[in-house]
Amino acid sequence: MARNKYRHFAVSIENNAEKAFFNQIKKGNFPGELACFRNKKIGIFSEEVLKEYIEEDYKHGRSQLSQDRSIRTFSTGERRKALLEHLINQQIEVLLLVNPFDALDIPSGEFLQKHLVQLSEDISIIQLIKRKEDLLPFIDEVLLIGKNQVYARVTAGDFKKDGRQVFEKDVSIPPPLKKYDSIPEELVKLKGVSVFYEDRPILKNINWTVKKGEFWQLSGPNGSGKTTILSMIYGDNPKAYGQDLYLFGNKKGSGETVWEIKDKIGYFSPALTEMFQGNHSLENMLISGMLDSIGLYAMPKKSQISLAEKWLKVLGFPEKANILFSKASALEQRLVLIGRAMIKHPPLLILDEPTTGLNDEAAALLVELINKIASESETAVIYVSHRKESGLNPQFIFQLTKRQEGSTGGKV
Repeated sequence: MARNKYRHFAVSIENNAEKAFFNQIKKGNFPGELACFRNKKIGIFSEEVLKEYIEEDYKHGRSQLSQDRSIRTFSTGERRKALLEHLINQQIEVLLLVNPFDALDIPSGEFLQKHLVQLSEDISIIQLIKRKEDLLPFIDEVLLIGKNQVYARVTAGDFKKDGRQVFEKDVSIPPPLKKYDSIPEELVKLKGVSVFYEDRPILKNINWTVKKGEFWQLSGPNGSGKTTILSMIYGDNPKAYGQDLYLFGNKKGSGETVWEIKDKIGYFSPALTEMFQGNHSLENMLISGMLDSIGLYAMPKKSQISLAEKWLKVLGFPEKANILFSKASALEQRLVLIGRAMIKHPPLLILDEPTTGLNDEAAALLVELINKIASESETAVIYVSHRKESGLNPQFIFQLTKRQEGSTGGKV
């Protein structure tokens, strides 16, 4: 078989160095071996670029990615396919892929990979990668990049070797300052729940019960209704009303307010990190979880400070209590926000795609913390992900199966 005439690289960037790398790329400065792509026409395939088109669609009712249908109605896989086709039509010479498989289900990921393999015969590809399993098969070398330079060049085989850390902490999850009273055995119960958006079926006859202390993974392909279920449980999705949906023993819409429900639920999604960018320390961020505030605006009690200090020990960085949240690494921010969601030991903790965008080492640490929370507390956990995380130990999996008449679901 003839060797591909186009050069391809994978790039693994040190924590907190991505911004500096992109600033260099935007200026046309490619470090190390990537210098061969200077003055080439580059297309960027990333979630940030997609967001720009989604905003364009929101403002004008259409975008360059789709003229006959709102891009906002596309699934994650459909959006990425539309962006890739648009970039190719621009006759680019180099395609820069930024974590292309994040938040994609297995079939969508396999489809994208097959398309990229074919595309590699026609243009050069640079893959920014965080998860080793996502490395494209036609890439033989990986560049390890610091803030402004390539500091190592390794083969794909060496890059894939498992060197992950684990969350090695002997400190137990500290108890809350106050326990919840009168929490029923069944926390969440969906009985024959079906959902339509306009004439499009999303869910069909979903029956699912989550009990005290259980550890569930909610899984399913993109567009199967995972987000819809979460929004019905945690948010104020109007589709929840009139359904046989029970939260903490009460039918939703029968009296409890959204805020009374949210008081019993801890919630984390990577998108939350964008909401917490004020000048608050890591310690104060944890304390704010006891007060249900975004940041801390009152003098904390000694008991609250003490509990936050114990959580920082659990998370592995007690010496960083006074570091600003905005200056912490992506992993530290997520660990703190999960600690914040858990600090009151709510009856239910929802974790929505918590490892998206993290590298293997960071994801392994996050998974270990989640296992620790599930095993050392009475809090029930619903972990939502498209990816099967190595080391995650859910007791049960509720699998959604996408169908034309609406997704069905069941325990597997």
